[in-house]
Amino acid sequence: MKAFLILAMMVVSLFGFAGGGGSSSGGGGSSGGSSYSGGSHHSSNGDGGGEFSWGGLLFMLAFGGVIVAVVVMASRKEQQRLNALDQNRTEQEKWIHKEAERIFTQYQQDWSDYNLDGIKNYTTERYFQHASLMLEAIDRMKRRNAVSDLAIKRVLLCTPVNNETVTPVTVRLIFIFDGTDNLVKTDTKEMIFSNKAYNVKEYWDFVYDGKTLKLDGITQSTESTPHLISDIADFAKENGLFYSPDWGRLALPTRGVIFNDDTVLASADVNNHVVGKWRDCLMQIYTYSKTPSDPESYYVVGQISVPKSYEGVIVEAKNAKLRIKVPRGYDGYDMEWGEFSQRYKVFAASKDALPAFELLNPAFMERLYERNLPYNLEVKDNIIYIFAKVPKTRKEDYAELLNVLAEAFDELKM
Repeated sequence: MKAFLILAMMVVSLFGFAGGGGSSSGGGGSSGGSSYSGGSHHSSNGDGGGEFSWGGLLFMLAFGGVIVAVVVMASRKEQQRLNALDQNRTEQEKWIHKEAERIFTQYQQDWSDYNLDGIKNYTTERYFQHASLMLEAIDRMKRRNAVSDLAIKRVLLCTPVNNETVTPVTVRLIFIFDGTDNLVKTDTKEMIFSNKAYNVKEYWDFVYDGKTLKLDGITQSTESTPHLISDIADFAKENGLFYSPDWGRLALPTRGVIFNDDTVLASADVNNHVVGKWRDCLMQIYTYSKTPSDPESYYVVGQISVPKSYEGVIVEAKNAKLRIKVPRGYDGYDMEWGEFSQRYKVFAASKDALPAFELLNPAFMERLYERNLPYNLEVKDNIIYIFAKVPKTRKEDYAELLNVLAEAFDELKM
């Protein structure tokens, strides 16, 4: 009977994991230094009714036994295949395997320490720029993503390389490892969260030129294919920006209309992340949901950092789907242009009344009025946000946000 119970527990565990899914614990997503995915935790509450069925239990155990047997057989075959690949590696593949493992370990350390000089030594120029921007986004939030307890379990080279291989060539390796993903406040040293993950699986792409190996990208095995929107990836490339299908919560704000202190700790999700610079200031556009299971909780968000800090300015579009709950301490203001006030409401913290009018000068108001966009605008701390609830992610929204962010930045850059 004990064996049956163990078998039943294995079946429950198997189905629980498969159905649990993954949620970015706040890591670097498809391109960051670390992004371990934690499975969802499930619980079920029964009403206690019904009669116990030995037949049902035996059927479940028998069915579960078949599934476990199939899984074990498949696992053994996969292990045999991997062992065969390991044993038959060419000299070039052995070197790539060893060098990639060294870079993997070094990158986790350099990412944790904001060591850009170190990262530049073993990354392609394109990937170095992307990693630098992501680290800057985290640093601006006064946080550090520290990776600890790293233990590589398995490394597999997926791309055949031999003397006949034409270089340069992109090679992919699979890393399976354990580690702890920590997010720490740099000013107070307070731990925001710490997530221990086991058997994390990541795909690392390198450029091999016959002599050197350069890291060119990282993809999570939990990355959802529907999150990858090629139009937005093309949009980023066309505008000199960088794209990640899945980015995680490391750099999410904690103050504002749609953000709060629990944003980083919650089950929030960030996808289709685009990052770059506008006149040396960090700009990001992404889709955000605090509750991914709720289709009504999705926003498209554009944000850009400005040199000066503000307590708060809000411009609410009357045609936006999101009605803003105005924070305490904000006052409403009527603009001299009456037609503009018919489309937009303006609120500001008392000391930021003047910046509100500086932002909404006649030229910027005219741009907003002509577009009649269903976006709300907020200035909080040193960030300008433009956001709206969206049913789906579209390239057109990203392009529009890029334009409006640039214009708003020009008005509040002083």
